[in-house]
Formats: sequence, structure tokens, C-alpha cells
Amino acid sequence: MRKVIPVVFFLLVFGFSVNADAHIYVLESSPAPDSTVDEPPKNVTITLVGSVEPAFSKIDVFNSDGEKVSGKTTFKEDDTVMETELKENLPPGKYTVKWKFMSLDGHLQKKEFVFYIK
Repeated sequence: MRKVIPVVFFLLVFGFSVNADAHIYVLESSPAPDSTVDEPPKNVTITLVGSVEPAFSKIDVFNSDGEKVSGKTTFKEDDTVMETELKENLPPGKYTVKWKFMSLDGHLQKKEFVFYIK
């Protein structure tokens, strides 16, 4: 019984703290999902609750023809903000943002959303 108590204590303290990192989610993005913007944005920014592993995280943006219109993903603020520059003077249309990120504990998420340029 004496050996069980330290093990249970260890799992309670460290087991839950590791699990908390797996619950990273998107706090906001610019442009917002399903939004219509009047002018072509210069970049797409995704702000997260929690830090990501930059080596396994990225944003890609595609036009309606499937052509990639974004550059390299950069990271800011302790890897809680992901950003990618867009090509200049994007024409009106539908754009798909595909992103993936890996939390520091190895939990991978992939999603996508669209925005429109008037």
C-alpha cells in the first residue's frame, strides 16, 4: 500500500499536466473563417491557446484553382502565433487556409477554413 500512494500521487500531479498541453485550440484567425474581405490581406495569422512545435506546424493558403499563394510559416510569441505571408495583389475569389500544428506533447491537429476577397 505504501508503494501505491507515491505512484498515484505522481500520476495525479504529472499525468494531468501532460494532458493539459494536448488541448491547444485556435483562439482567433485573421482573416476569420468564412469572412469576406474588401482588400487582399498581406498575411494569414492564427493565434493559438498554447505553444506549438514549429518543425511540425504550418499554414498553407490556396486559391480556387488549387495554386499555393502563401509563403513560409513564421512563429511569434512563444510559438502561440503562426503567420504566413500571401502573394501580393491577390484577385477576388475564394481562398482555402489549411493549417496543421503539433502541440509540445506531440498531439497533431489539421483543419482548414475559407475566406473570400471581394
